[in-house]
Amino acid sequence: MNKHALVKLICFFALVITCKTAASQPDSDSVIYKQSVFNLASRFDHAIGEESWLYNGYSFRGYDAGIKGTPFLEDATGWRNGSVTYDGETYQNVPMLYDINADHLIVLLDNHSSPYRLVSDKIASFDLMTRHFIRIQDNSGGLKTGFYEQLYGGRSTVLNKWEKTINTSRGGSGMERIFVPINDNKEYYIKKGDKYYSVGDASLGTVLDFFKDKKKELKQYIRDNKIKFNSLHDLALVNIVTYYDQITK
Repeated sequence: MNKHALVKLICFFALVITCKTAASQPDSDSVIYKQSVFNLASRFDHAIGEESWLYNGYSFRGYDAGIKGTPFLEDATGWRNGSVTYDGETYQNVPMLYDINADHLIVLLDNHSSPYRLVSDKIASFDLMTRHFIRIQDNSGGLKTGFYEQLYGGRSTVLNKWEKTINTSRGGSGMERIFVPINDNKEYYIKKGDKYYSVGDASLGTVLDFFKDKKKELKQYIRDNKIKFNSLHDLALVNIVTYYDQITK
């Protein structure tokens, strides 16, 4: 029996004991119980180290150091802990970076020195910097394959696509290359029926036109709740789409 299988077996029996212990308490759905299960899963991931199924991908070599800026989500320059569902397993507290130029998720091996690019098709979803991303495959309602931020997961699902590209221009010292966002990170998609539709920057007018069957009700809801598309654009969009789902059940 290899190390991975042995540790998994030990953790299974530990989980059984944890569940039995919690069940004997007055509240088997207690915070203590949930935290115990979470801690156990975290210890399991740490114990199997580099033998984890998570480290099934490709070495990440990075980019030319001469390119200015960063290819990562929100211009991150350091590792951030997140969670990822990979090949059917969910891993917590994983040091990661989301490369939105290449649309790849990069994780750090257990030795904390080797960056690793996960196999994208094996990723169902991941959470990073308080954002939740899902994997969309070819022919999934008209969207191209890739990772999308899921702002709202109801019937009228709302997605946002983060992208960067490398721009080349002539500077004072010659040709310069820099990572720049595409569409200022404001390309939104809304699912209606079985298909996703682009709503561009999802301005108020665009959203109301998209949901024209309930335009009157939505305008009243916006007025009553003083919803404004300003710095809280994403929250305003989600509130409107959530309300639309509620009145079209």
